[in-house]
Formats: sequence, C-alpha cells, structure tokens
Amino acid sequence: MAIKQCPTKLGVGINYHWDFSALILRNANIINFIEVSPDILCEEIITRQQRKLCFDNNKIEQLKFIASDFPVIVHGLGLSIGSASGWNQDYLSMLDSYAQQQPFLWHSEHLGFTLAKNPDGGEDHAGLLLPLPFTREALDLLCPRIQHLCQRYTTPFLIENTTCYLPDFIGNEWNEIEFLNQLLSNTDCGLLLDLYNFYCNAINFGFDPLAALMRLQLDRVIEIHIAGGVTHEGFLLDVHSDLVPEPVWDMLESILPYTPNLCAITYELLEHALPLLGEEKIVAQLTRCQALWQHYCCAQEKNHLNLQQMEPNYAAC
Repeated sequence: MAIKQCPTKLGVGINYHWDFSALILRNANIINFIEVSPDILCEEIITRQQRKLCFDNNKIEQLKFIASDFPVIVHGLGLSIGSASGWNQDYLSMLDSYAQQQPFLWHSEHLGFTLAKNPDGGEDHAGLLLPLPFTREALDLLCPRIQHLCQRYTTPFLIENTTCYLPDFIGNEWNEIEFLNQLLSNTDCGLLLDLYNFYCNAINFGFDPLAALMRLQLDRVIEIHIAGGVTHEGFLLDVHSDLVPEPVWDMLESILPYTPNLCAITYELLEHALPLLGEEKIVAQLTRCQALWQHYCCAQEKNHLNLQQMEPNYAAC
C-alpha cells in the first residue's frame, strides 16, 4: 500500500510549546514549521473515571498567532492507538475540533498505548507510553485503526516508532523492523521515524541501529524526529531534554539518501530543556539540521535532473 497523497516538503522544525514562542519567532530563518501536540492545549477533566479534553482558549489563541507565520503538523500524545479495549475516543473528538480551527499538513501518533480498562469498567492510565508486542494479534488490532485514521482527515497519517524498556514483553514473532514493515505493507500510513527512539532501543538491547534501519521501508518515511535524552540505571531513556547524540546525527546523515519522500525533520524538546540548554545551543542544533536538509534537497534535485536527462535515451531505445 502507499500514502494517499504526497505531503509538502517543509524542511526543519521544532515541536511547539508556548514557552518556545519567542525562540521560534526569533529564528524563523532556520525554523520552517512547527509540530503541534493538540493535547497540550487542553485541560483534562475527569468525572466518574471518564476523561474529557477541553481546549484552553488562551493557549489556542497563542498558537494561532504563531501558526500564522509557520506551517503546522500534528503529533498526538493521547490516542492510545494500541489499547486492547479501544483507543481514546475523546482524543479523536478533540482532534476533530482542532482540525476545524487550525489546518495541518499531516498528523501522527505513537505506536503504543497508555490506557487500559480496569475491572470496574473505568480506565487506568499507565503514566507513560507502553509498547505493543510485535505479533500478528497486535498487527490485526492496529491495521483497521490506522486505515481509519488515514481516511478520517484530508491529510496523511503517520505512525511513530517508540522506545521499549520491556524486552520480554514484545514477543518473538517479529522484531521491530519486521513489525514496522508489516504495518507499512498492510496500511496506507507513512512512517514518522524517530531516530533517537530507535537509537535508545539499539543501545539498550545491543544491536546495530544503522544495519537494522537499512532493512526498513525507508521510502515510506515522511518525517524524522531527532532528540537527546539521559541514561538512568543503565537504560538510555527517551527523554527529550538534551542535545542530539553524535551517533544519532551519523544515523540521520547515513539514511537521508534512502528517504526519497522525506518532508520534514523535527528537533524534539521538552519545555524544561529550554532553560537547561539555552537558546544558543538549541539554535545550533537546528542550524546543523538545516545544513543536512539543504544538502539532502540538493542531492534530490540533482537526481531529478539526471533522470530527466536520461529520459530521451530511454525513448530512443
């Protein structure tokens, strides 16, 4: 299967948080778009064990002001697409409402779950994203949900690979690459390839990340995430609070020639990273990313010109 439409090539961006507003506006020369998680614009109201997301009007208005100067893509946090008991319908209702207020070029979601039904019929929230097992049962659960999301809005849907800290939980039917390829082969979604997440898994479980990535359907990669995190009790954690590690930069540079449909590279940061790192270091990361993006675009243009020059030769054969 294939993505139903080709998204717009955007360039380099950063995830939106209202604390980043000044940084984004000051650096519009290197920031081409913003990635918005609509969940953070909402207040979560819980009544009788039911959750409801309600927009904070002040946060919405501040985002609209920023978004008037930047294209927007959406990256969801709360859908819980892999919950066996059903995903978070209130998240979808919220996204429906957001789509009416703010156009976005595509939307994405994490490959995992946070919600589970408890014995009394209510929902428990894990507090962090949990991985799905790489099994046929999980594939059969996900594919119709992904297909629904591919059709629900007029823009493409991407699924993002995630970190796993429970190696015995993921099963032995497929590895991560094989499972992602199965998802891509059986649905119309694109891939949001989080290189830092993948690097965390490679370090924590001892495999060669680049060799594994070269077995992935890289032609389905529409967006790439880069980030940096911390090590805790021997585990490299998916905490977006630091500079991008050099091995992740190396991975990015190595796979770019194999991602012909790449449209965006996003540097992800938690809001508390701004005072920890400072604007100068964050801008340096974005500038480095922009240089790689420009090199990638030049290479793509050169390949396109070469193909055009070859066409008359094919016609003459």
